[in-house]
Order: sequence, then structure tokens, then C-alpha cells
Amino acid sequence: MGHYETPQHNVLFKDNNFEIREYTEFSIVEYDNEMDPNINNGFGTLFRYISKENTDAEKIAMTIPVIEEVTSTKKKMAFVVPSKYGDQIPQPKDSRLTVKKFDKGMFAVIVYSGFSSKEKEIKMKNKLANWLEVKGYKRQSNYMLAFYNPPFTPPMFRRNEIMVRVVNSNIVPDLD
Repeated sequence: MGHYETPQHNVLFKDNNFEIREYTEFSIVEYDNEMDPNINNGFGTLFRYISKENTDAEKIAMTIPVIEEVTSTKKKMAFVVPSKYGDQIPQPKDSRLTVKKFDKGMFAVIVYSGFSSKEKEIKMKNKLANWLEVKGYKRQSNYMLAFYNPPFTPPMFRRNEIMVRVVNSNIVPDLD
């Protein structure tokens, strides 16, 4: 994992496998297809984008994690754009892909290993939701899955995360 770029962030608080992170803004290329709500073609479409299927016909370095956003009706999948591109990001040729900014902010994260499955993701999401309630954080976005490893990585070495944008409801704003 060490040679893949990952979005810049600071860990503000760590509690076992839970973290509160502050992310800086970064760019993503997102696969969003109403006709493919389970993103069956998401990874392949994104992989073709970084393999020269972009307006610059440029091979773009793989980054981690691959991010899936889960909504009530579908999923979206995104690759993080390497920071070297700044605002000069090669545009996708595929209309199902969009370049977007991932806004800076505070995120709660649960880290887990092994193969990820629907059942495991629900279990981890529930653990994260309960932890947020205990710690006084309020969810501000959909839950996102973050995958860090290629498919051939043995389960005990796999790193997965569920993350969600949060605000701390225990912090009272200064009104002066």
C-alpha cells in the first residue's frame, strides 16, 4: 500500500478501530449510473479512465482508497485523482464519469479487515453509528465504503473502512 497516493488527512482522535479525521479537499472521478445501481460496471469504467480513456489519453496512477457512496437507492464509485493534477485533471471520455471535488471536512471512520460483504458492512456501519451517538457526533452525509487493497490481497492483510462526514454536536459555537 505504501506506494499508492491517498488523500491528505489528520487523525484528530483515535479510539480502537474508530477515528475522527480531518480531510483536506481532493478531487475524485465518480461513476454514477442510474442503469447500474449496484455499480457492477463501476470499477472497470474507472479503470479504463486511468488507463488512457480520458481526454489527454494519459495513463493516470492508481490511488487508494476506492470509495463507494451508498445512498438509499444506489451506489456510486470513485477513484481519487492524484494530487499532481491540481485543477488540470484529464476529463473522462465516458459520460458516466464525472470529475468532482471532495470537500474538506471532518469524518468518522471505522477500520476493519478481511473480505467486505453486505452483512459485514451493515454490522460495521451500525457499530460506527452507535459510536457516533455515544461520542456526540452527528452524521452529515451518506456512509461511504473505502477499499485499500487489490483483490488478490489475503483477507488478514486487507484494509477496509466505512466513513461518514460528521459534526461534533457537543461543541457549542461561540456567540461573541
